[in-house]
Amino acid sequence: MFIFKGISSEDMQVVVEEEQELLGRASQRYIQTDIPGMDGAEFEEQGYTTLNKNIKLYILNENKIDSILDWLDGVGILEMNNRVTNARFYAEANPKRTGPIYTIDTTFIRNPFWTKKNDDFVKVDSSVLNTGNVYSNPIIKLVKKTSNTIDLTVNDIRFDYEFNNDEYVLIDCKSKETRYEGLRRERQIHIGFDFPKLNKGINNVVIHSGDAEVYIKRKDSWR
Repeated sequence: MFIFKGISSEDMQVVVEEEQELLGRASQRYIQTDIPGMDGAEFEEQGYTTLNKNIKLYILNENKIDSILDWLDGVGILEMNNRVTNARFYAEANPKRTGPIYTIDTTFIRNPFWTKKNDDFVKVDSSVLNTGNVYSNPIIKLVKKTSNTIDLTVNDIRFDYEFNNDEYVLIDCKSKETRYEGLRRERQIHIGFDFPKLNKGINNVVIHSGDAEVYIKRKDSWR
C-alpha cells in the first residue's frame, strides 16, 4: 500500500503491479575524467538525480477511474513504510480494459531521498546519529538561553548566529533559509555557501561559545 496526497491506494482500490518500483534507488551524478597514462579514471560525485519510473496500476473499481486520474496528477507527498518523499505525476494516464478490470500504465518522478514520516526535533549535545543510508539535509533549531550568540560546528561546517530579541531560530540546511516565526533571519547568521549535512552514522556537533540548546530533525535519510 502507498499513500499519495494523504489518500491511500487501498481507499482508491488501486494495486501497483510491482510496488517496489515506488522505492527503487536514484542514480548518482558524476563527472568522469580519463587521464592519459593513468589506469582507470577520476570521478567527481555531484549529488543524486530524481527517480523516474514506469508503473502499471490495476483499477479494482471502475467507478473510481475519474477520481484516480484526478488523484494521481501533479505534485504531492508519497508515503510508504512510514517514510515520505515528494513525488510528481506529470505523464499521461490512459485507462485500458484488461479482462474484468482496468489498467493504467504511467510514469512518476520521485525525489531521491526518503525521510521519516513522524519526524520530531531531537536534542543534541556532542553528536547526532543519522540512521539512514545516505546524507541528510537537516533542520537545525537553536533555542536561546542566556547568551545572545552561539558559535558551533556541525561536522565540518562552522557558523555563528545572533539571536538579538528572538527566542529561537530554524535553520533549513536544504533550502538554506533561516527563519524565526516565519520571518527571514539571514542577516543574523554568519555562514558560507555550504550548510551542514549529516552523513550516515554519527556526526559531531561542537559548541565553541554560547549556551543555546541545539535540536535537529530531518536527520535520517534513505535512498
